[in-house]
Amino acid sequence: MTVPWWKQPGRVDRVRTRAVVVGAGVAGLSAAMHLERRGIRPIVLERHRVASGASGRNAGFLMRGAAESYAVACDELGRETARHAWRFTEENIRALRDLGVALTPGYRDRPSCLLALNDAEAHDLERSASLMAEDGFEAPFITTGDDDAWKNASPLCGLVNPHDAVCDPQEVMTLLASKLDAEIRTNAEVAAINTSPDRVEVVTHDAVFEADIVLLCVNAWARTLSPALAKLVEPNRAQMLALDAPGAKLDMAYYANEGGEYIRAGEGGVVLVGGCRRFDIEAERTLADEATESVQSGIEAFAERVLGRRYPVLRRWSGPMGFSPDGLPIVGRLSELSPGGTAETRGGPVYFCGGFTGHGMSMGHLTARDAVEYALDDRPMPWSISRFSGRSPG
Repeated sequence: MTVPWWKQPGRVDRVRTRAVVVGAGVAGLSAAMHLERRGIRPIVLERHRVASGASGRNAGFLMRGAAESYAVACDELGRETARHAWRFTEENIRALRDLGVALTPGYRDRPSCLLALNDAEAHDLERSASLMAEDGFEAPFITTGDDDAWKNASPLCGLVNPHDAVCDPQEVMTLLASKLDAEIRTNAEVAAINTSPDRVEVVTHDAVFEADIVLLCVNAWARTLSPALAKLVEPNRAQMLALDAPGAKLDMAYYANEGGEYIRAGEGGVVLVGGCRRFDIEAERTLADEATESVQSGIEAFAERVLGRRYPVLRRWSGPMGFSPDGLPIVGRLSELSPGGTAETRGGPVYFCGGFTGHGMSMGHLTARDAVEYALDDRPMPWSISRFSGRSPG
């Protein structure tokens, strides 16, 4: 988001701190938590309120891996990288459980299942099952079921993540925030970031924060704070809706159409459904918070196919996701994108953590840990921003 002239600093406070975290979603709150574990009490700046972006506006899936199949990930990323990504998401979900997420009211242990609705998907899932078994993953391959998804959508097969869960994402973010001693400043939109080789100033409308390190945990909004990230993190809008479906029966949380659609049971007879970006894919590359007719109609049609009938819509909404070029998270110092030039063009001690490609709930907590360890210890990690070094900014 751009910042209007009227919100530029006039008389401002100057605040000195070891670290500033920009963004109070799952990655930002987790980064603050990991900093505190290292003895650093950061200041968290949030442009609106805690979890106002995708972290509080998603459908509440805590899912191993990614929406695409393991076989596709092995083909596109390499088997070692795919194996690590799947293990990483398992560890991330365990870490959230260890923090007490399982005690929040909306949490449920619930398997997720990738459904194959055509022959190509069935082939991918069958191959995935074989590869995952070889790599030591528990992933039952099933061809029957007795809930609405199997009765109505007639899938050819499914691949199950048996230890996944669902949650109320707002409750999860509230829990993470409650774990912090850090000051969280809401309605504190960043107007500018001024860098030098070993220090950085973060400017809001009423304060200037001078810090040794800054972590940008803004995901879809990355390009609004750093032109260097414009080519690396593409905003994509996820649209969802909630149905009043007290008679529906869904035993698992389902993904279908190569992860393009997803549906699960909520509490009190509510069913949560989302996806269908392919109905207007260019228009969905946006930060706009808007539910559109073309995509919402697609979601309703998908829900009807799975549930066997139309149910009343209770609410429609959207959330902005940040997609990386390879679908994996991005962590690193901005200087790694343009190692030459001045401190101002390199980015100074400014780090980025994001690019979760629709899986921030399953990746964000531990990716933030990696970002903190990299910023403080220069510890190598698998999601390095350096893999994109040399890309020109947008």
